Amino acid sequence: MTQSRGRVLVVDDDDSFRFAMRKALRRLGYDADEADGGVSALPKLTASDPPDAALLDLRMGDMDGLDVLRRSSGTSTRVVVLTGHGTVAAAVEAMQLGAFSFLEKPVDADLLAPLLNQAIAESRGERAGASDFAPPLVGPSRAMEEVRSFVARVGPTDVTVLVYGETGTGKEVVARRLHLSSLRAPGPFVALNAACVPRELFESELFGHKKGSFTGASSDRLGLFREADGGTLFIDELAELPLESQAKLLRALETRTVRGVGEAREVPVDVRIVAATNRDLWSEVRAGRFREDLYFRVSVFPIVLPSLRERPEDLAPLAEHLLGRLTGPPHRLEPEAAAALEAHAWPGNVRELLNVLRRASLFAQGEVIDAPLLRRMLAASVFAHVLPTRAPSRPPGPRAPADSGSGSLLLADVERQHITRVLDELDGNITKAAQALGIDRRTLQRKLRSWGISSDE
Repeated sequence: MTQSRGRVLVVDDDDSFRFAMRKALRRLGYDADEADGGVSALPKLTASDPPDAALLDLRMGDMDGLDVLRRSSGTSTRVVVLTGHGTVAAAVEAMQLGAFSFLEKPVDADLLAPLLNQAIAESRGERAGASDFAPPLVGPSRAMEEVRSFVARVGPTDVTVLVYGETGTGKEVVARRLHLSSLRAPGPFVALNAACVPRELFESELFGHKKGSFTGASSDRLGLFREADGGTLFIDELAELPLESQAKLLRALETRTVRGVGEAREVPVDVRIVAATNRDLWSEVRAGRFREDLYFRVSVFPIVLPSLRERPEDLAPLAEHLLGRLTGPPHRLEPEAAAALEAHAWPGNVRELLNVLRRASLFAQGEVIDAPLLRRMLAASVFAHVLPTRAPSRPPGPRAPADSGSGSLLLADVERQHITRVLDELDGNITKAAQALGIDRRTLQRKLRSWGISSDE
């Protein structure tokens, strides 16, 4: 008898949807159960042995999906919320209540399978005390929905993937989700930042070495290719590799063998490659800094991760999700604070957002992070980007919230002064100023309007 891939509960008051989804899930190898509403689902979700994952409809007659999430908050079941009427507000609240993901109907069961595999892995990992799982790709925007769709399609294959994205957008998260969506999930996931490897040690780092093969080789080393055998090797900052290292990597990818420094023969390896870069790799090829043959070898399936400023509708749901993952007392954003997120350019993307929220949670009075506090944290982040060449004696950080508003937004003043100075230098040209500041035109216009400055060119 084939082993089940996991137990999934389908919760929906639409009989035909439950029937179709249960049939599709069983075809894919899941043990599928069903509940015709929130009332009948609760006992199953709160049982001593709950299902691994649940597909929960948001709108039901007896009890809506958000109420089900509230009343089953202690369950280890990972819940994917489904709705035919998706809204950003509903996504925010669902994530805040602990939903694993949020998808709009209709749902393709074959594309849903990788997401369920990740949900099931996290559910079982929580019960076993494990924590090394990839976080979900959060956000209701069309851009993130496309990323999730690409991951779902290519994840179960062995195709080499190249992930493009600015610093901090979550390229390693995508790589981990590709790994966990594949048949290699039980195998190792090994990560390498190519920018951190000295060129003279690159061959040893990736392919290993024999003891005594060079000065400092005091013991045998397998190398990352062999450590990742049967799993996935993630190579970040791929464009940073020097040309001679690129040639050695290309041979390993083409022959699927490696030879460590000082070793007499090549050893076969079974490794899937996921690479990432924040540069335009084809431009690097044309400039002679990246091998054309390696480019075509690694870019079989490209995935482009959008920056945060390109998907402002994702900011509030993502912020709530990140707050839920922080250690310490729970925190949430008031509506005005969530709106303030959209006025920031986020040059550091998700990593910067996480840092801002972490600082804000430390200074919050109670569980609510209000708009004035969040703006102070954003101002501290702006300070770090506006004055990158200054080297203060200690890193700039947020101050404790002041009782009075006077003098508490000095760093926000730095941002305003810098932006107005750039505008003056460019004769008020909004488009050129946005390009010079590294933000999009709409974000700049929103900032100017909030300061009472006309944004007409």
